[in-house]
Amino acid sequence: QLCRRDFLSYLRLREWQDIHRQLSQTVKLLRLPVNTVAADHRTVHSALLTGLLSHIGQKDSEKMEFTGAHSARFAVFPASQLFKKPPKWIMVAQLLETSRLWGRIAARIEPEWIEPLAPHLVKYHYSDPHWEKSQGAVMANEKVTLFGLPIVASRKINYGAIDPPLCRELFIRHGLVEGQWQTSHAFFHANLQLLAEVEAMEHKSRRRDILVD
Repeated sequence: QLCRRDFLSYLRLREWQDIHRQLSQTVKLLRLPVNTVAADHRTVHSALLTGLLSHIGQKDSEKMEFTGAHSARFAVFPASQLFKKPPKWIMVAQLLETSRLWGRIAARIEPEWIEPLAPHLVKYHYSDPHWEKSQGAVMANEKVTLFGLPIVASRKINYGAIDPPLCRELFIRHGLVEGQWQTSHAFFHANLQLLAEVEAMEHKSRRRDILVD
């Protein structure tokens, strides 16, 4: 009667009870601590996401469909509550192919949840390494992908640990030679003073061959 009144599936309710009982028994066997308060949305969905990393999707900006792992295209199943207002990112428990590929049992996720859960699967791509005077370091843009999906479109990182030889070259060229280094080291300021004196000498003598590039 309760299921009929609240429009719930009796079979699905029994299935949920069985799953809950199995999980409770497993937790006891493993002697894991049990939450004293209910888990929030992010905690529950992050736990599910660890097993559904290949079932994530990014919404197409122009169509009511998602780009999934390895460029697969799928849509949210019409019976889902997310069908009419799909979020930017989702995970689905099932991918069902009929007339097209459908994602069933969908839930909203945030892309920043993914990287910490899949350090062994994500790939990193770097571009535009350059010297930044304000940082006193070589910086670059980093893109993070999972199965081809850009979970981090672009973020600035210190490039020192990625390509030390290139960073050394850029530091010498821009930081030391061009003086774009904010430091209190005495040798650096002595070099700048010497360069200024040589440039003044060139200007005075109207020569441009004293200071070697």
